[in-house]
Amino acid sequence: MTPQDEPLVTPIESAVTDVPESLLSELKEILQRDVEQVIKITDATPEASSSTPVEPQIEAGLSSSVIVIDDSVHETEVTELAEHDRILIVDQDEPDVRFEERRRKRERRERLKNQRWKLILGAGVAGVIVVLIVLASPIFKIHDIDFEGKVYASSDKIEQARVMLRGQTIFSLDSGRVEQMLSQDPWVDDVRITTHFPRRVVVEISERQPVVWFLGGDNKARIIDASGYVISVTVGRPTKYLQVTGVGPSLEAGAVADDVYRAAAQLFVALPEEIRPKTKELGVSVSGELSMTLASGTLVRFGPPTNLQNKLVAVVVLLRRQDPAGLAVIDVSTGEPTVQPR
Repeated sequence: MTPQDEPLVTPIESAVTDVPESLLSELKEILQRDVEQVIKITDATPEASSSTPVEPQIEAGLSSSVIVIDDSVHETEVTELAEHDRILIVDQDEPDVRFEERRRKRERRERLKNQRWKLILGAGVAGVIVVLIVLASPIFKIHDIDFEGKVYASSDKIEQARVMLRGQTIFSLDSGRVEQMLSQDPWVDDVRITTHFPRRVVVEISERQPVVWFLGGDNKARIIDASGYVISVTVGRPTKYLQVTGVGPSLEAGAVADDVYRAAAQLFVALPEEIRPKTKELGVSVSGELSMTLASGTLVRFGPPTNLQNKLVAVVVLLRRQDPAGLAVIDVSTGEPTVQPR
């Protein structure tokens, strides 16, 4: 018989309520068991003495592949069991031993680093304290004070400097303040202070060199150096220095004279040794012209205080050729020397 010859069988329709009660119960049990075996979550707490995670018990009857996820506090381990095909998630709270060891090492390094910085800071503070103690030690307090080069410098300034120096140590000495105070004396050109271990100080004073003097309008003498700096103002007439005749400005000590008086001082310094002893005086006229009188009575006219070097060379050459005793006037004011005999 062929399939075409087989009679058609009409299916019998039945309602759900027509299924026997025993069959429904059996199906319910099967479904319930499958659901429970698909995902099983166990919260296992291992013993404190064991560092190995406890694997969950898997029923032998399961035929599917199971993946175990061990979710610890810091790491998650996934274990695949080849003979099962379902997923099993295991949540464990035990911290990882390696992580705890790394954390302890990191904390130890931080503690050592902090301790090192504390030691460095403490050593620095201790060093500062030691330095301060040494600086304040009476062993290094200045005891011997020597002044060198003092001739005309003010005795009051010298004593003031002595008071400022005494009581200090050679390490804490403020030499700049002492030098500035001494430099206020018009006689003082430069000051140099040196310390000698352990308690000696030497003050070297370089004084200005007086060259000439002139009379001011107040009838007081002004002693100046080669730069025209007024070193001293005196009531009497100095005898150690050459006079510049004429009436000059009434300047105070520490001021600078006019150009013509500065030129007179520089002219005297430039005089050769063969002529300087023969010079009696220098003079400044009302019009500001410069002149020189020799001991023989010869008058040398330099005119305005310009080009003095060439004028002085002409005078020296002339005096070497002729006896100044036979000359009344030597005029180099124009640059070309002219002679007026006696």
